[in-house]
Amino acid sequence: MRRLPPLQALLAFDAAARLGSFTRAAQELALTQSAISHQIQQLEEWTGQPLFRRIGRGVALTAAGTLYAQTVTTALATLADGRDRIEPYGNPDSVILVCAPQFASGWLMPRMRVFAEALPTLELWLVTGEEVNEIDRVDVDLVVSSKAIRTPEVVCEPLLDEAAVAICGPVTARRLRDAPFPDVMTQAPLLVHEARPEWAPWLPELKRGGLRTRRAITVSDPRFLVAAAEQEMGIAMVSRLDAGDALTSGRVEVLPQVPGFALTPLWLMRSAQPARSAAVDAVHAWITALCREEQGAQ
Repeated sequence: MRRLPPLQALLAFDAAARLGSFTRAAQELALTQSAISHQIQQLEEWTGQPLFRRIGRGVALTAAGTLYAQTVTTALATLADGRDRIEPYGNPDSVILVCAPQFASGWLMPRMRVFAEALPTLELWLVTGEEVNEIDRVDVDLVVSSKAIRTPEVVCEPLLDEAAVAICGPVTARRLRDAPFPDVMTQAPLLVHEARPEWAPWLPELKRGGLRTRRAITVSDPRFLVAAAEQEMGIAMVSRLDAGDALTSGRVEVLPQVPGFALTPLWLMRSAQPARSAAVDAVHAWITALCREEQGAQ
């Protein structure tokens, strides 16, 4: 392991470099001037370089000191940022939610104003991703994912049924409104997600029956499919969550004659142990109630 300089010496060096004075550095750190001088000397011995030179009653950085000050400033800022990043874990009014990207962008973000009105004192820390293998009361409060964690330590509840629908831009939708299925599939290019190259489970069978389609674009992120559909590039088959805001705002429309299909549902998970704060229970209840209300209205 590489040898590291004493943290107190780095703090003394940073203060003296910023203030241009050992005396003022001592005042800032509530130390004596001799203590600052001793710590700077320690650091100069550790680096093997003179870091300051005397100028009248003050000090100035040497060339080596200037370079080292940049490194020390960055390192101390990183340490401070690290504290800020872990601060929510000790805050009873914060909730750490890890969720699938499509849930974050397609369901949660359009409802954040409602969330803020319902739970005005809470701070939500949102982490997108699905690679969560454990849930505990220290690192993760709640998880929304298509990958259910089924262990005795985790409470796993069904949250949202997911379905894929065919979407396109409004101009394309008007043009294809009266086109019957499956002929409609031949009248606009298909926008394809690389994870689902067959586009829809029923399409390969139609192609074997002679249906001829063409692709306009293949992408790795389903959000790009929605953007391409908005630009009238063709027909995309995406989850309702991925299309969420674009559908609500009318930037894309569903082609009702094209059959959709079920996708893996989303699950809401939490530790089986009591929540670390009332805030966690409140967010859990809010998400659960709103999802059930909206699904019941469909």
